[in-house]
Amino acid sequence: MTDTLTPVAPAKAVARPRGRRRNRLVTGAAAAWLVLLLVEWAADGRIWLGQLVGIVPPAVFALVPLALAALAPLARGAARWRAAGAAGLALLLGFGQSGFDPAALWRAEPRPGPDAVRVFAWNTNSWNQLLGTQDHFYAFLKAKHADVYLLHEYQHVTADRKGKLPVDDLARLRREFPGYQVAVRGELVTLSRFPILRQPAVGPARDVPPGPRPAADWPTEYRAHKVLRTDVLVRGRAVSFYNVHMPVWNSMPDGLLSPAFYRHMRERFAPRRAQYEGLEADLAANRNPVVVAGDFNATAAMADLDPLRERLDDAAEVSTDPYPTSWEEGGWKPFWRTDWAFTGNGARAEKYAFGTPEKLSDHAVQDLWVALPGSG
Repeated sequence: MTDTLTPVAPAKAVARPRGRRRNRLVTGAAAAWLVLLLVEWAADGRIWLGQLVGIVPPAVFALVPLALAALAPLARGAARWRAAGAAGLALLLGFGQSGFDPAALWRAEPRPGPDAVRVFAWNTNSWNQLLGTQDHFYAFLKAKHADVYLLHEYQHVTADRKGKLPVDDLARLRREFPGYQVAVRGELVTLSRFPILRQPAVGPARDVPPGPRPAADWPTEYRAHKVLRTDVLVRGRAVSFYNVHMPVWNSMPDGLLSPAFYRHMRERFAPRRAQYEGLEADLAANRNPVVVAGDFNATAAMADLDPLRERLDDAAEVSTDPYPTSWEEGGWKPFWRTDWAFTGNGARAEKYAFGTPEKLSDHAVQDLWVALPGSG
C-alpha cells in the first residue's frame, strides 16, 4: 500500500484571502460612513426624514471617523490609504456637526466687563408644574440677578402631558421682580431691567392679531409664538432680544418603531421650518445689536441652525467647555446641546456657561454676559 500525502497550502496563500477580507471590511466601513454623511447632508433640512439626525449624539460625527482612521492600518497596501482618506474626509466634512470646540481647552476663563448685560435663558419645564416648589422656582430665578430673563414654557400640561394649558402668574412675577418690565406672548416670557420699547411679531406670530394675552385662542397663540422679540433701551441704545423655543421635531415617548413617531415628524416639519425662516428673515432686516437665546430643539448635527451660525456668533465661542451639553433628561448629562445663544450686529458674548437647573427642569440654564457696541 502506497502512502499519499495531502498537499498543505502555503501560509501566504491562507493569509491572502484573510487580508483581502480585512481590506474590504476596513475600506468598506470608512466608505459607508462617508456615503452616509453625504446622504444626511442632502436630506437634513430639505425633507422631514432628514431630522432623524437629531437622535444621533453629535459627538459621533467626530468619534466615528477617528475610530475608522485608527482602524485603517489594519488594511494593507492601497486599501490602507483609501480607508484613511475616506475617514479623514468624513472627519473634515462632519466635524462642524460634532459640537466639539477644542479651542475651549486652552481658552482663558472669561471676565465680563462692568457694563456687560447679563442674560439668563431657560426652559422652565412647564413653569415648574412638575418639579420642585414655586418658592424654590422663584428663589432660583431671582438668585441669578440677570438684567434680562428669557423664559420658555410659561404653560402647564394636561394630565396625560400631551396638551398645553395657559397659566397666569403675572401678579407673582411682578411682585418677585419689582422694577422689571414683562413681555408675554404664548409660552414665552421676557423680563427686562431695561425699558421695553416694542415687541414686533416674528414669523408666523405676525398672523395673530395683537392685543392683551391671550390675543387669540390659546392653541393658536401657543403654536404661533415661538419667537418673542423684545426691543429694549440699554444705555440709550435699542437692543433686540429674541426669546426662542422652537417646536419639538420628534415624539420620543412614541418610540422609533411607532408610526406615530414618523407622523409627528412629518406634521411638525413645515411649522418648524416656518418658525426658523421667520426668525432668519427678521434678523436679516434688523440693524439693532441682537441677542438670540433659547431652546432651539436642534443639535449641532442638524441643519436648522446653519443659517443662524453663519449670520451670528455662537456664544459658546467664549466658553471653556470643549463639548457643551444642555439637555439633562432623567437627571443625567447626555451628549446633546439643544439650548443655544447667539449674538450679532455689534453685540458680543463675553462669558457663557451652562448651569445646573437644581432639579427644576430637564434643561440646563444658559448664563450669558453680553458687551454692547460702545461698552468697551
